[in-house]
Amino acid sequence: MKQIQLFGLTVMAFLLFQGYIYGQKFNVQFHLKNYHNDTLIVGNYFGERQIVRDTLFKKGVGEFVWAEDSIPPQGVYLILLKPSNTFIQFVVDGAERSFALTANADDPTDVQFKGSNDNKLFYSYMDYLKEKRIYVDTLKARRERAKAAGTSDSAIEDALQKLDHDVKQHQLEIINKNPGTITALLLKGNMDIDVPDFKGLPEDSIKIRRYYYYKQHYFDNIDMSHPALIRMPFTFQKIDYFVNKLTSQLPDTLIRSLDVVLGKLEHNPEAYRYFLADFLNKYAGMKMVGYDALYVHLVDNYYRNGKAPWISEENLEKMEANADDLRPILIGKKMPNITTYKEDGTPVNLYDIQSPHTIVLFWAPDCGHCTKAMPYIVSFYNNNKDKGLKILSICTKGGDKLDTCWPAIKEKGMEGFINTGDRYSRYNIQVKIKSTPKIFILDKDKTILIKDIPAEELDKIFNEIMAIEEAQPKR
Repeated sequence: MKQIQLFGLTVMAFLLFQGYIYGQKFNVQFHLKNYHNDTLIVGNYFGERQIVRDTLFKKGVGEFVWAEDSIPPQGVYLILLKPSNTFIQFVVDGAERSFALTANADDPTDVQFKGSNDNKLFYSYMDYLKEKRIYVDTLKARRERAKAAGTSDSAIEDALQKLDHDVKQHQLEIINKNPGTITALLLKGNMDIDVPDFKGLPEDSIKIRRYYYYKQHYFDNIDMSHPALIRMPFTFQKIDYFVNKLTSQLPDTLIRSLDVVLGKLEHNPEAYRYFLADFLNKYAGMKMVGYDALYVHLVDNYYRNGKAPWISEENLEKMEANADDLRPILIGKKMPNITTYKEDGTPVNLYDIQSPHTIVLFWAPDCGHCTKAMPYIVSFYNNNKDKGLKILSICTKGGDKLDTCWPAIKEKGMEGFINTGDRYSRYNIQVKIKSTPKIFILDKDKTILIKDIPAEELDKIFNEIMAIEEAQPKR
């Protein structure tokens, strides 16, 4: 009788467990051999990171169930095995509501699926690659031995080329036969662009043409509108390479590349939001000369224009105010015609200073960085004053503290500069100065050529500017 009761309880527990599983709108059963931990972490790729989606508790030894009330967003997911921190990847395609994953914790490459064609396809391809990799490693070992012996074997290179061709053909076959799958999206997104040879042109022209072709077609194999894109392992690296490796790191060129990326993501809300915020945060905190132009561009053309509706009104106002402070003093802009005053009260208008180059220097007598920088600036002035160079120094101390500026000028040897200040700091209406020292190099029209450069680099950078200007055709 007890045996019958025990059997009945076992059946009831099984039915309750099955009812729990099938009562959910989405569930994945994990059967993990040789896994003895009580918990299992489920996560997914998201941009640059992998984020935790859920923490599962065991239903039995090595048995876990991930259940949700709706199908999770499409993409590549993973389970993290403790304590080894190894992981097993799998895909969620947005259509399959229930499947099972069986794996061996001692060999995370040994994975089988039931009820998921997309995952079977993905791991079938992984098995294919594993088999080919063994052959590749064998061929490369032969090549190294031949190289060490001072010989070469063309058959090895031919075999490697054929192998590469076979893998690409296999990838294309999977992509063409399985459109719409996450596996096809993964494979195609990782395929490189075939660049024409441009034969018959001079070698330098070929390199340039190939570069521009590659950059122009860089995203051809990536479905930038696919909702799974932000949860793919290749997306961040691909976009990062386009922006930081394929693009010249000059601000104007970077701006064009950022617009290309964001334009392609315009119909992909999650990815668009992620990368717009990522770009803004990156360039807001970057101290490289001229990169504040990228921040201003993103605020003006995306946030201010209503293309970031998720941002709060308070944060938007702060960003707009910051961009408004930066805009008048961007490299390439004509610096505002600020007016400051000499010790005797004589006004000095920036635009009245006649010089082929004007240095505008904001400083303070109690600024430690200014004290360290000033000997370099004084030396720079003495080396270049015969070229018509003038330095407009503006002490940032206001109110009664302005009186501390004048004796400091003599102490620091700045008498050759046009030394000014403003008890009421009225220049801040036009030019917001938030730190000192701040150095601008202006041309004869008071256009900002460069700014925020270290004082010890002034001489070198100024002479580079002079050399560039002298090399330009005379008008």
